[in-house]
Amino acid sequence: MGRHTNHSKNSPWGATRLYQEGLAALEQGRYSDAIERLSKIRGGGNLPGTLASFYLGQAHARFGIEELRAGRYGSAAKHLTEAREINPESGGLSKYLVRCFVGQRRFDLAAVELEKEPARHQNESEQPIRLAHALARDGQIDRAVETLAKAIDGEPARADLQFQLGILLASTDDIPAAAETLQSAAELAPWDVDILQYLGLALGALKRPADAAKRLAVAQRLRPGDAHIALLLTLAVEAAEHSGIPTSVDPLPAEETSADNTSIEALGELIIEEPDFVEAFLSLPDSKMDSRVFAMLAATLERALEHHPEYADLHHHCSRIYDRLGRTDDAISAARRAVDVNPRYVDALIQLGRLYAETRRDSEAIEPLETAIERGGDYPDVHFMLANLYRTTGDDRRACVEYVRAIKRNSNYERAHRALAEFVSA
Repeated sequence: MGRHTNHSKNSPWGATRLYQEGLAALEQGRYSDAIERLSKIRGGGNLPGTLASFYLGQAHARFGIEELRAGRYGSAAKHLTEAREINPESGGLSKYLVRCFVGQRRFDLAAVELEKEPARHQNESEQPIRLAHALARDGQIDRAVETLAKAIDGEPARADLQFQLGILLASTDDIPAAAETLQSAAELAPWDVDILQYLGLALGALKRPADAAKRLAVAQRLRPGDAHIALLLTLAVEAAEHSGIPTSVDPLPAEETSADNTSIEALGELIIEEPDFVEAFLSLPDSKMDSRVFAMLAATLERALEHHPEYADLHHHCSRIYDRLGRTDDAISAARRAVDVNPRYVDALIQLGRLYAETRRDSEAIEPLETAIERGGDYPDVHFMLANLYRTTGDDRRACVEYVRAIKRNSNYERAHRALAEFVSA
């Protein structure tokens, strides 16, 4: 009886196939197909399943925005809600929590979350805001409002002060005053997405859905990949239609943005939660999505390195991603930084040697590979690579020694056997 090949969705082969098909469908704009395939492997306990959750959220978001443009508001709301539920932290966990607490009028909890921010993000200009947060948390809402109002009197051109006061007023159910203040903030900062979003919410609460839709449409154009804003816009348009007010919106499609901040933050969360995420990501078969996916992953790692330049593994991951993107010079620089941070980082030493070898910098490639072997990277392929470098640089004796070492560590290493035979007979 022939051997049975397991192509089910639970097998590694089946999960990877569905993942690849789902990504291809997403790339081609076939969102229903993408959702169908990615849903089957979401949360499967393997890498494709983990990635499927991320891209399933994107598929729902893009499909929802497409439905919104077509005026199919019920369908749009459904998909945008799904997108938000799948990836609720896509804008960054702390920022998302603050928004949730404010939306629930739990300003005290919002203040607690904001106070968790690192001290480096604080500066003197933020003191009135932080004082207002502390007063609100303590139940002194009137004093919090007074604090912000006084700060605005001193600096009337600061949109952030108006924005914070608007949110605080909304938390006291003074929606008219909140809307007026948020409108002032929007006039000072007409392209601030957060201000436009909360102004839209305030106008919606005042039963002015058409005005709300107008502000939310601008926010959605500025941040087209944000499923939450698209959902709010959908609800506002629906409410306006039900009120007999014709309302049309023309948001930009999500595909026109690349590596937007929310997607970068979502991938960042995955990398933090799963240290081997990048390694597993690189092991996936090639895909037409590679350039977009790996550009986003590179941006994520670069952002992480801004805060943690002392992490050698992040530099190493960056090197491998740059290499996948064909950015060889950047890959070499990142590998060097990984080795500078941790001179005993075997994988980074091998990566650096390999990149030097691939760019015909043979003499420079030898040292990191020798160091890698000394520090535990005693692998057949490393000896084989080193042998080829010695051979190229004319050191025949050492080349022969390294071919033999490669074969000793893997007696079935056919390339090493052939290279040694050719070398000896030459």
